[in-house]
Amino acid sequence: MKGHAGKVLRRDSAIERLTKTIAAHEAGVELTTKILEDKKLSKTSEEIEKLRKKKLERAKTTLENTKKNRGS
Repeated sequence: MKGHAGKVLRRDSAIERLTKTIAAHEAGVELTTKILEDKKLSKTSEEIEKLRKKKLERAKTTLENTKKNRGS
């Protein structure tokens, strides 16, 4: 896909992906724990929760910006 149609398609797929990521982060710390295990990092439960909240906040901001830019 080229041009505007490709950009819209890419943004739509990003929205779907971000929605799934947000749902996984809202469900609990499993996704964050898995990410840390993959990177071979260890954190306390407080640090994991702080990291999860930050990732959730960033994903929501990205989703909001992507939806806002999709129409332009």
